[in-house]
Amino acid sequence: MAASACNTDSLPSGNAAQQELTGVQCRAARALLLWSQEDLARRARVSAVTIRTFERGQGSIRPATARLLRLTFAAAGVEMIAGEDGGEGGDGEGGGGLGPGVRFARPVGR
Repeated sequence: MAASACNTDSLPSGNAAQQELTGVQCRAARALLLWSQEDLARRARVSAVTIRTFERGQGSIRPATARLLRLTFAAAGVEMIAGEDGGEGGDGEGGGGLGPGVRFARPVGR
């Protein structure tokens, strides 16, 4: 559903800053950090309902809210990865590149 992505044109220039933030990325970033939706809402100072709705793909978020979420994740050490524009998918069957994702911005200490 297209409503689960939000263009973040208000972010500084750069490939990662210009990509869309998806509900799936939001959920994956929370999982990396072991945060609940309420944890993210509190840290980003947005409503938990906004996070729930966005992650379910049932609505879109404003660019300013997407920016807050991205900045919150960045401060915690998680960065968004832009999807590839073509090439083979991860299953080797062809027909599209890898989609957007998340990763730790720096190595995680053990």
